[in-house]
Amino acid sequence: MRDPAVDRLLADSTHPMTAGVRRLRSAVLDGVEGLTEHVKWRSPSFVHGGTDRMTVNMTRPDRVVVVLHRGARVRVDRAEFSFADPGGLLEWRGADRAVITWTDAQALDDAVPDVVDLLGRWVRA
Repeated sequence: MRDPAVDRLLADSTHPMTAGVRRLRSAVLDGVEGLTEHVKWRSPSFVHGGTDRMTVNMTRPDRVVVVLHRGARVRVDRAEFSFADPGGLLEWRGADRAVITWTDAQALDDAVPDVVDLLGRWVRA
């Protein structure tokens, strides 16, 4: 479900890769069943089953960083969590958190289908 607050956030954005973030937003909302969104930490954040699962950080003008997480707090079951990343997109920041960073708008556009696949599997992991 689309959140008007995310619409406003992106409409007001001067980030050079906002168009790519809009495409990513539409693709994940259309492609991942049960996903909703809201603004958290001044960023579009995507929720599944009541838990924040992906945040799109646009605070630096030279990059977009997607953070895949399993909620705001580190989970106690993180030692048992495993996730396959066959495309090698993820940079792991902990046992249950990873980021994908783009500094190029075309690379972000090219990665959208892969991110939809990753996020779809991530929310079920």
